[in-house]
Amino acid sequence: MKRAFTLLEMLVVLGVVAVAAAAVLPVLNSVHERALSAECRANLRQLAVTCLNYTMVEGYFPWGMVAPGEHEETYWKTPAYRLIFPREDPARHGVERWDEYSSFCWDFTRRKGQSGWKSGEMLGGLEAESVFSCPKCRAKSDNWDGNHITGYNYNVCYLGYVENDAGKRFYPTAWNEIKNPCAVVVFGDGGYAGGPNKFMRAPFQDKQYDNSAASLRKAGTQAFRHGWGTWRHCNMAFLDGHVEEFHQPYKAGGKKGWVDQQTYSAFISSGNGIYGPRGFGISDDYTE
Repeated sequence: MKRAFTLLEMLVVLGVVAVAAAAVLPVLNSVHERALSAECRANLRQLAVTCLNYTMVEGYFPWGMVAPGEHEETYWKTPAYRLIFPREDPARHGVERWDEYSSFCWDFTRRKGQSGWKSGEMLGGLEAESVFSCPKCRAKSDNWDGNHITGYNYNVCYLGYVENDAGKRFYPTAWNEIKNPCAVVVFGDGGYAGGPNKFMRAPFQDKQYDNSAASLRKAGTQAFRHGWGTWRHCNMAFLDGHVEEFHQPYKAGGKKGWVDQQTYSAFISSGNGIYGPRGFGISDDYTE
């Protein structure tokens, strides 16, 4: 006759299983977290290489955001031979007029009457939606047109350009202005207190580029969304295609610390140099 397990024996077995699970789960979580970070770095690398190819062909960096209605008026008032930016011609995008779009952002577009988004049009047709979405931001939406294919932001304070920014530039930066591509960030894990964001900013006002103290900094920080503890980091891609992890957060003005503790958002550098076209690396550019 077989003897049944006693209650004590069952409790011992359950205790052993619980201890084993407690030992294994952190390892599994760590492996999963590292896999997500690796996938994120691969996405950013592909975005950086695509942007580099685009810029070398076009001569200028992609727009950060075009305001279709306003751009339409500017386009028709400007003789075609005076156009600075090649893709200002709406025919390059398969439309007759810019105002056929309701949204035109660096990573997605939406035509009027369209229910969804088209990814990658500004970058010349990189349409794989997964590349534009950080794996830790799947099924989330950002603060721009409710676009759920999100998680990364683009360096618009120095490289791209957001139409209507209170700056002194009116076009994206020309490729020949870049002196040191390996020292200038172009894409990264974007985030601020409101969630993901698409437009990367620098911690200081730069009077060579900017008229408003807020327009470089507002809502343009990075999200240190990967890892935990001392390994908490954000991934950032540089113009030459390499990707680095950043672990030290900075506030506006260069002090160490979080801009927003709940979302772990901050700047990646104490100065503007790593964002700037002169490629000074981490040291400050012309800030004040």
